[in-house]
Amino acid sequence: MRIWAISILMAAALAACSAEKSETGAPLEPPPAAEAPAQTAPVDDPAMEPPAEQPTLAPEPEVGSPAPEAPPPPAPPPPPPPAAPAEPPPPGAAEAPVTRSLARRAPVATPVIVEIDRTQERRPANGGSAVVLFSDAASTASRNTATCDVIWRLMDTATTQEVRVGIRKASDGTTEALRPMYWLNRNAAPAGARTCAQRMANYDYARAKTIRDKYGLPNNGPYFIVARTDERAAAVIDLTGKSNAEVAALVEYFRDGFAFQNDIWDPSRNDPAKKRAVLTSFFGSRFQESFMNALGFVSNPAARAGCRQGDLRDAPCT
Repeated sequence: MRIWAISILMAAALAACSAEKSETGAPLEPPPAAEAPAQTAPVDDPAMEPPAEQPTLAPEPEVGSPAPEAPPPPAPPPPPPPAAPAEPPPPGAAEAPVTRSLARRAPVATPVIVEIDRTQERRPANGGSAVVLFSDAASTASRNTATCDVIWRLMDTATTQEVRVGIRKASDGTTEALRPMYWLNRNAAPAGARTCAQRMANYDYARAKTIRDKYGLPNNGPYFIVARTDERAAAVIDLTGKSNAEVAALVEYFRDGFAFQNDIWDPSRNDPAKKRAVLTSFFGSRFQESFMNALGFVSNPAARAGCRQGDLRDAPCT
């Protein structure tokens, strides 16, 4: 019903406008839409123009309010890509030398030959001392020479001064704890290279016999003994009657597996089962049964009367 009334009113308004136009002869503006109110003043009146649009300003911060936070710093640049791994040196290329620190490496026990004459004592170092004892019996001459050849071929040497210090630096940078095996000369050893014939010609057989008498060693040897400083115990390798091949093997064993073991003066080392176990462990397939009777142990030896045990200058027995 309401819609019908509005339709009638709109039709009447249109009819009135048409009549006004016919009377004045001027075109009339169409009435405004029903939703918008009619204007009461011309649009071109300056007083009626809307004010110019002002730019929008950011509100000022109030007094006492915290300052606006600074923008965050830019992100750090990404890390550089990892370096490519270095290529291994070609085969055969020389390696850079390695510097070894003596303080960081344990000393290596090194048996060394030390020549002394009649005026010098067998000074112990790093746990004791060893000595090689020859006899001047005619039957031992060839065995003495064979033993001399092997000793001077397999073992390193040191001076009495180096033994007094006790350690030295090897050519490869390791620290050596020197453990002397004394070679007995009648007179001071001449400088320069010598043959074993020359060495044996200057060997002090009399001093060697004194030491054999201190320990009650009955054979002609050669002997290797590792003695305590008080000479109350000694571990022994007896080369009496051994072939040149056996001599070479047993000198190698003296150097690398016998002379300076921590339990060298333990009497149980003389037990046959222990001797066999030690020898087979060292030699492996090279073990020979004849090696068994070469190893011996002397404890509280019955020295010949007149021999002074503990005298490392080895004054002749009276």
